[in-house]
Amino acid sequence: MMIKVNLIGTKVKPKPKAPAFRFYIFVGLILVEIVVLFAWFKILSSELEDATKKAKDAMAKVENLKRLKEEWEKWQAEKADLDRQIAVFETLKAEQAGPANMLEFLSYALTQVPDNPMFVDEAKAQELVGWNPKWDTRRVWLTKLEEKQGVLTIKGEAIDHEDVAEFYKRLETCEYFGKIEPGIQSRKFSEQLKLKLVDFSATTTLQYAPPRQAQGEGGQVVGQK
Repeated sequence: MMIKVNLIGTKVKPKPKAPAFRFYIFVGLILVEIVVLFAWFKILSSELEDATKKAKDAMAKVENLKRLKEEWEKWQAEKADLDRQIAVFETLKAEQAGPANMLEFLSYALTQVPDNPMFVDEAKAQELVGWNPKWDTRRVWLTKLEEKQGVLTIKGEAIDHEDVAEFYKRLETCEYFGKIEPGIQSRKFSEQLKLKLVDFSATTTLQYAPPRQAQGEGGQVVGQK
C-alpha cells in the first residue's frame, strides 16, 4: 500500500482586512483632541497674559498711589508750617490792635444809641445780642482799668445794681473778654452828686483774637461771642 504525499500544499485563505474607515476615525479623534488641547492652551495663554497685564497695572497704580501719598504728606507738612506762621502773624497783629479795639468797644458799650430813625437798625442789632438799646449809658461810668498778665480789672460806679447788670451783659458779648467775674457791689453816698451810688468791680481774661463783629449804623460796632 502506497502513501500519497501532497506536495502542492494546502491553500490558506487570506485574513479579512480591517475596514479603512476605523483608521480614519482614530486619526480624526487624535486631530480633534489636538485641536481642543491647542484651543485650551490658547485660552490659558490669553488668561495668563490678561492676569499678567492686570498685575502690572495694579503695581503701577500702587506706585502711583505711593507717589501721591508722599506728595500729599509733603504738602500737609508745608501747609502745617504755613499755618503756624500765619497763626504767629495773626497773634502778633491781634496783640498790637487788640488793646485799642477793646477800649473802643468799652467806649461803644457806654454810648447810647441816638433816638433817631437813622439808628433803628443799630438798635435792632443791639437787641439781637441781648442789649437794651433804651438803657441810659450815663448811669454807669468807669473809674479804673488795670491789665496784669492777661487779666483785666474793671472798676466803676453806677446809679443802681440794674445798671451794673446791663453793663456786664454788654461786656459778655465782646470776644476780647473771657468769662466776666463780678466782684462785690457796695452802696455808698456821693457827697459831690448828692446821690446813692453803687461801687462795682469785675475781672476778666483778655483774649485779643480777631473779633467777629456786627456793625450798625454810623460805623459803630457791636462785638459778639
